Amino acid sequence: MKHEIKNVTRSQLNTLIEEYVVGFKAERNRQLMKRRLCDGLTFEELAEEADMSVMQVKNIIYREMDIITSKLR
Repeated sequence: MKHEIKNVTRSQLNTLIEEYVVGFKAERNRQLMKRRLCDGLTFEELAEEADMSVMQVKNIIYREMDIITSKLR
């Protein structure tokens, strides 16, 4: 899987998100990433919580995962 992160603790995951999710709307994106990766919410649940479309949420998650996984290589 392209966006797979293995053997990373919740604490490490939080650190990665804080460090690499930056820029425009960074706080919103960090929160979405944490809720998805740490809390296990679905795209649909995130979209409802953030008052966004599922497609918007997926785009954000996939974009941020690209950045995080590229830093781990």
